Amino acid sequence: MKRGLIFFILSFFILSYSCAAERLFVFERSTNKNYICYDINLKDGKLDLKNPVHAYWIRAEEGGEKKELSYLQFTFAFGYKVDSKKDNEVTIHLTPYKNLPIRICKRAGKWIALVTMEGQEMVVTKFFAQMKGDTLTCLYVDVTGVSNGKTVTKRINNKK
Repeated sequence: MKRGLIFFILSFFILSYSCAAERLFVFERSTNKNYICYDINLKDGKLDLKNPVHAYWIRAEEGGEKKELSYLQFTFAFGYKVDSKKDNEVTIHLTPYKNLPIRICKRAGKWIALVTMEGQEMVVTKFFAQMKGDTLTCLYVDVTGVSNGKTVTKRINNKK
């Protein structure tokens, strides 16, 4: 009985690990430790062109609970729209940043999110929104990624 239980638990963890989604980037805010994950969404091993990215909360302040974005959160704050599709590649933009195309593609066997800012292409790893206190007003967003092997951060200032 004990061996069977141990085998079941080990099998569960191995299966869970092997089925883990591939993270593209995260979106953090200064208001709390919770963040939004953007993972690649595959269907039969290929990029799901209709729904290429799975965006969801990690509620770090609630024990790391995973929670789906609400309709309003996805539609008006943290969701995305697909701008163009190719075979196994899409270009999206985050809802509040229509002028920042994000190309989702596979490079060296890994799914990545590419942006070009100030003429520099980078593989995005994180967006960080500096909020005004506890309000919904965003002062700026830092976009962090890797370009030519170095970590770089570019800032998007909100218009006043």
